[in-house]
Amino acid sequence: MDRKIKKYEHILLDLLNEFAWERHATQTDMKSVVIADKEKHHYQVVQSGWYEGAFDYTILFHFEIKPDGQVWLYQNNTDIPIAEELARRGVPQSDIILGFIPNHRRAESERVA
Repeated sequence: MDRKIKKYEHILLDLLNEFAWERHATQTDMKSVVIADKEKHHYQVVQSGWYEGAFDYTILFHFEIKPDGQVWLYQNNTDIPIAEELARRGVPQSDIILGFIPNHRRAESERVA
């Protein structure tokens, strides 16, 4: 299981770092940063800075890799289908859980995704 978690962590961090770098390069007053807790397996991209005269702090993505190797997506404040991108990079769809969707509706969303 540790090998699976390390593999998913590598895929996830590569993806989040690419996203944060691209976002940072296109927005001068906003900064995107990857936050990784490799011990508890939580990973976020946060964006902060000034937007239209007001300070903004937003969690763009929040993931957790559970001990069984499932990758839980808790937050996606973008229009990017990030779960699809994880699947494209090698995480099986069966290991990607949309944690922000209620359990009783998750089966419906998995059929759509």
